Amino acid sequence: MNRIHLLLRASLMAGSAIAALAGTSAQAAVDEYSIEGAGRVTINLEVCSAESQLVVRGDTGTDLDFVVTDANGNNQHEDTGIDDYLSVVLEKEGDECETFALGVSNLGEEANAFVVVLEPITESTTRVQKYIVQASETQTVTFKACGTSARVSARGDGDTDLDFVIRNSDGGVVHENDDTTDETSTTLEGLLGDCEVFEMDIANIGEVYNAMMLVVEPEGASDTPFAGTAPTTSLASATQAAGSTARTSSTADTSGAGEYRADANASLKVNLPVCGATRVEVRGDGDTDLDFTINDEAGNVVHSDFDMSDVTFVLLSPAQECETFALEVDNLGDVYNVFTVALIDPATRAELQGPGEYRVSANAATKVALRVCSVTKVSARGDGDTDLDFDVTDSAGTSIHSDYDTTDTTEFTLDPGSECGDFQMAVENLGDVYNMLTIDFGEDAVVNAKAPERRGTMERGTPDRGALGALKSTLAPPGQLVGVRRPGVSPDGQDRRLSILNQTGETVSEIYWSNSATLEWGYDRLGTGYTLSRDQQWNVTVQDGSSACIFDFKAVTENAREIEVPAINVCEEQSIVIE
Repeated sequence: MNRIHLLLRASLMAGSAIAALAGTSAQAAVDEYSIEGAGRVTINLEVCSAESQLVVRGDTGTDLDFVVTDANGNNQHEDTGIDDYLSVVLEKEGDECETFALGVSNLGEEANAFVVVLEPITESTTRVQKYIVQASETQTVTFKACGTSARVSARGDGDTDLDFVIRNSDGGVVHENDDTTDETSTTLEGLLGDCEVFEMDIANIGEVYNAMMLVVEPEGASDTPFAGTAPTTSLASATQAAGSTARTSSTADTSGAGEYRADANASLKVNLPVCGATRVEVRGDGDTDLDFTINDEAGNVVHSDFDMSDVTFVLLSPAQECETFALEVDNLGDVYNVFTVALIDPATRAELQGPGEYRVSANAATKVALRVCSVTKVSARGDGDTDLDFDVTDSAGTSIHSDYDTTDTTEFTLDPGSECGDFQMAVENLGDVYNMLTIDFGEDAVVNAKAPERRGTMERGTPDRGALGALKSTLAPPGQLVGVRRPGVSPDGQDRRLSILNQTGETVSEIYWSNSATLEWGYDRLGTGYTLSRDQQWNVTVQDGSSACIFDFKAVTENAREIEVPAINVCEEQSIVIE
């Protein structure tokens, strides 16, 4: 299964946020934006393939409405459901690229940070489409299925009964479901010319609307990669709500590297003269959230960062030998923020970077630059006062590790390859007081740590030995401890404790789970050297730091067989069976 495209499920009406945007293919555009309370923004979508998958996911803080229009201003799709996510397939004709417009309206009073994912669709792509089916309405939609066969799954939001009828291109009924649920699934066989357009009637039997997700997974399709021009997204305009406090904007008296002050609720523009490839590092004083946008001389956005931190890193490459970029720093806080700008020649960066102490302010976030020149184990540990969440990305922005448990510690390994490599760790403090984070590099930071007790019915195999002959860590993988049930319930009052039973008839060597709203499976929860034998049970707590209850699970046996169990409500279910 192509995990990237199983982006959203109809059962995700609880409103969990995207945890990571990793696992996307190289041609995908993944960008972060922010919209003020009661405001509106327009995002340009440069689409170059005949079909493209568009997914938008907010931070679940407010309701977002969406309108997609084509280059001629024609309305292509609307989504006015009471949520902040969108999933739609965009289609265009001709060989030229076309600019679509995504209009986003914030119906809440608070700002909403949202992520836009845009990726070309190929024959092997899984298509995901969200529909709003009004009360007592029958809606007819079309969808394309490719491959030698295709798995079709439809799932509503659980509020009403939905009935389904699917017809093939000749009008013949190939599937019906009129039970009392709002979901159905079937496999479509013998597709015409390896791709066929189907029609689905969706009848809402209830008295309220139903937000339904349709997922079409090809089987036996060509996996030829997309070879055209990659898509892009960019901010076209932003309109602040009437009556809101406008931010003042000014330009710094100096330019380039140095120290600057961004006043409360104000924006500051800093010119950055750059000659040759240059790494830009901007760090605030930790008192407020800063948002960053960098434009080139032509006015194009080359970097944006709208998370909760006041830190950003980016590598700038001038179109010519030298170019002046414009750095816009927007202070979202009620006090001023003194930030520093560093311009660094990548060729001179040979030292390690990362170890040390970092202060993460209450209910805020920061970023830490990690630079290593060999395979390095990293240990990050807070002072124990608050919960910290972690995301680690490589230089391409691909997530390589995330940890959303209820602790303030995590451990992982960085592999830069044959040369020194730059990584980035985003740290979010979920507590009401600051947390002092300590980062250590090296084998001793992990191997010499005391291993947590492992209980239950887990079976431990023989640990591997690394390249230097040192025994690999016997610590559980970052996040939930293996084989241990946490006492009590999660902070939101939900009990996410679950028993996983292996009835595959084989030994399971890997187990993955992830919030169904995420784009990746994440890391192997069993960890190196650990297995789950036949008929054995593993007791765990499944959570990622959000309010999500719906998770997908995947097990890999020692014979490399993959078994998936999708859309499990871990707040309600007490056990699942892998078979």
